[in-house]
Amino acid sequence: MKHFIGLDIGTSAVKGALLSEDGRVVKVVDKKFDYIIDGSFKLLDPAHFLEMCFDVIKSLSTAANGEITALCSCCASGNPLFLDKNGEPLTHIIGWQSVIAQKDVDAVYTQEERDAFYRIVGWDFFNGMVAADLAYIKMHRPDVLENMRFLCMNAEYLNNKLTGKWGISHSMGTPSYLMIQEKGVYNKPLLDKFGIKEEYLPPIYDKGTVLGTVLPDMAEKLGLSADTKVVLGSFDHPSGALGAGVLEPGQLLLSCGTSWVELFPVTDREFALSTDGLVDRFTLHGAKWCVMKSLESVTVKIDRLREHFFGVVPHKVFDGLAGEAPLGCGGLRFDFTDEDYKRAEGFDKSYIARAIIEAAAYQLKENLINLNKRGLRADSITAIGGITNSPICTRILSEVLGRDIKVVNGQSAGAVGSCLLAGMGVGLYKDEFDAFSRMSAHSKV
Repeated sequence: MKHFIGLDIGTSAVKGALLSEDGRVVKVVDKKFDYIIDGSFKLLDPAHFLEMCFDVIKSLSTAANGEITALCSCCASGNPLFLDKNGEPLTHIIGWQSVIAQKDVDAVYTQEERDAFYRIVGWDFFNGMVAADLAYIKMHRPDVLENMRFLCMNAEYLNNKLTGKWGISHSMGTPSYLMIQEKGVYNKPLLDKFGIKEEYLPPIYDKGTVLGTVLPDMAEKLGLSADTKVVLGSFDHPSGALGAGVLEPGQLLLSCGTSWVELFPVTDREFALSTDGLVDRFTLHGAKWCVMKSLESVTVKIDRLREHFFGVVPHKVFDGLAGEAPLGCGGLRFDFTDEDYKRAEGFDKSYIARAIIEAAAYQLKENLINLNKRGLRADSITAIGGITNSPICTRILSEVLGRDIKVVNGQSAGAVGSCLLAGMGVGLYKDEFDAFSRMSAHSKV
C-alpha cells in the first residue's frame, strides 16, 4: 500500500504524519527544537534541525515498512540560512521570533520601501522576518553577504539534503519576503540592495510540484523507498487548512500553534489586500488566495502567565481548573500587552486559569469582528493546533466567540495537509477537494 509522509515544520517543533493511500492517518510523531538564544536572536543549529526532521521521517517510515511514495513539508514563517560556495552554513537558521533593532532597519530601508512590502509580498514589513534579517546582516555581518553563495529557508535546506536539488513554492516564498507574490518571481531591486544574485536562490515552482527523488544514501539512512518523491509544500497555515478541509470562502480556520491565526479562503488578491491581513497563495484548484490574521507568539504569552500563577503543572490540571470557572471569569481579564499580574488578586485559581485562555480568545473575537467588517465571512469555524488537544480550552474558545467550533485533525492538521499535497504531487488525488474527501472519513472531527 502507498503511504505519504507529511512534515509540519513549526516554530517549536517538527510534527510528522503518516497517511495511507486510503486516507487513514497511521501515525503521528513530533520532535521539539532546541533553540540558541543570543540576545534578541532565536537561532537554530542547522545540524540539529536536520537531525530532528530526519528522526521524524525515519520513525514514520518504519511504521510503513519503508513503503513511502512521497514526502512533503510545510513550514512556519521564513527562517533564513546563509550557505557558502560549498553549501556549508555561514550562519545558524535565524528564527522568525528574532527581533532586529529598529536602527538597523532604518539604516537600510526607507519608510516608503517598508510600506511597499505589503503590496509586493502580501505581508507587512516585520522586524522578525527575512527582509529585516538582511538589514542586520548588511550592517553587522557584511562578511556573510560577501561569502554567501546560496540563501534558503530551513524547509528548502531539508529538501536539498533529501534530493540534492533546490526549489521553493510560491506559498513558501511569501514569508521569505524575497518574491513578488502575484507574479511568482524574485524581487530584483530587493536582491540588488544586498548584492544577492538570483542564482543564489531556489527556483520557484507551484506547490505540489515534485522536486525530485530521495538520494540513495538518504533513502537508506531514513528507511525510505528508493523512488520516494519529495514534493514542494506550502506555508504551514494553508497546509493546515487543507488538512482540516477549510478550502472555500465562508469557512474560517483557527490555527492555534505558537501563534494563533485566523485563515479565510478568498478568490481575489485585491480583495485580500483590502482586509490588511496576511495574504498567501492558497489552493491550486479553488480559492486562489487566503487571508490570515495572526496573534503572534500567543502560546508563549499564555505559557508565561500559566507559569507565573501555577508554576509547572500538567495540562490536565490547568485545563481542569479553567473548566470550573464561568464565562467572563467574574470580570477578570488579562491583557497580553502589559501582563498586569496584580489584577488577579482576590480571584480563585479557576477564574485565573480560564481568564488566561479567554485573553487569547477575546483577541481572536476582536480580530474576527474587524475582519467581518472588511467582508470576510465565517459561516463555519474549524480549529486545529495544540489547543485542540484540550476539549475544555476548545469549549472556552467556542463560548467566547459564541460560535460552534469543529476540530479536524487537531495538532496534526498541518502535517496531514502536507501528506495530501504529496499525494496530489504524484497524481493520487486530482485536487485539494478530492484529497480531503478521501481522508475525511478517518479524520478527527
